[in-house]
Amino acid sequence: MWNPIDPNPMELRYALSILGLATLTVNGQDIITLHDGGGNVVNGTTVRYYGTADASVEEVALHATLVSGQREINVRRYELTVDANTQNYFCWGICYGPQDAGAIPVWNSLPIHSLQMQAGVEVSNFKAYHVPMGVQGVSTYRYVWYDVAMPTDSVWADIEFHSGTVGMAELARSVNLNVFPNPSKGSDVQFDVDLAEMSGTAALVIHNAVGQKVRTSTLRTGQPVARLSTEAMAPGLYFASVQYQGRTLITQRFVVSGR
Repeated sequence: MWNPIDPNPMELRYALSILGLATLTVNGQDIITLHDGGGNVVNGTTVRYYGTADASVEEVALHATLVSGQREINVRRYELTVDANTQNYFCWGICYGPQDAGAIPVWNSLPIHSLQMQAGVEVSNFKAYHVPMGVQGVSTYRYVWYDVAMPTDSVWADIEFHSGTVGMAELARSVNLNVFPNPSKGSDVQFDVDLAEMSGTAALVIHNAVGQKVRTSTLRTGQPVARLSTEAMAPGLYFASVQYQGRTLITQRFVVSGR
């Protein structure tokens, strides 16, 4: 795996890309709200994908919504740490072709592929791709959405592809989470969690619609039901996630409605 701080020519390009990236993250503002497939707000966070090294391609989709006004938005991709002999590419306005790791450390979507965004209108055509090509490891990319007219107005999310972690990928597929009643209609909310193939403890984490963590409960195998009192919770949309060893395995939306 290449490391951006080692002083050889390949990694010097990485160091330069990080320098430019730092400027964006210091000056950037939340002009856009980014959601993952579970509806979680992921601005300034890391989205993790768990797959296998023999997969033909690994994909993460994010949805972008402009907060206010109208802006022309484009996307830039940084390779933070990537495994050699892999490939990556992305879609924004158009889907680009795969590129070898290290060939384009900083990849700007072409100006003609920027998108005019309107406040409150979700754009769902962004996808990030990693092609493991049989290589086991972790590759991390930072994607930055920026205003073409004022590039320092930006938001970012890191996307981390774990290739070859077969056990975690299989575990994620085995976990089930049911929420009821949903909407709550004045009742407490019950979470039925199937942890049959998990050892140790997991966590049930509740976030509100803007991504703030509001509650965390411990889950144990053999204790599949958790109950959440909604008495002190504001009505609205929430997200329940099962997390294990710091990794989100499954997420479900639920609505708290008035008591």
